[in-house]
Amino acid sequence: MQLHPQHNRAGQPPFRGPNWQAEFNDKWITKGIDRSCIDYADRFGKYLKNNDLTTSQIRNVFGELKRIQMKGFQKEESAFLLLKPKMAYAVKRHGKMGLEALKQVFDKAYACVHSDKEFQNLVNFMEAILAFHKSYGGK
Repeated sequence: MQLHPQHNRAGQPPFRGPNWQAEFNDKWITKGIDRSCIDYADRFGKYLKNNDLTTSQIRNVFGELKRIQMKGFQKEESAFLLLKPKMAYAVKRHGKMGLEALKQVFDKAYACVHSDKEFQNLVNFMEAILAFHKSYGGK
């Protein structure tokens, strides 16, 4: 099957909206969360809510991160590595702009994780996004 050059693998038009990926700062994962990260998570959580991303779609990723955290990042590193393809599958399956934005940001954060501390910072980052999404009425 040949895709139209202006469409993604799901046959949807390419992602249009704020460039959340470009605004993402790697230091939030490598060094730790700061005020600029909280501001970003606030704006991003609101954007996700306004683009029909459900709390359960965020929780699918966050819940797996928490499970990995409880068992230990080093012990569960393969489960962590599988999160990236799982996110790609979810985007293709649901085709929602909010989920595509979350995947793009998650992919950038995911690439920064190489240690327990960085993993913990990713968990905190995702928790902030989820909390703000919920505070704006995410269902």
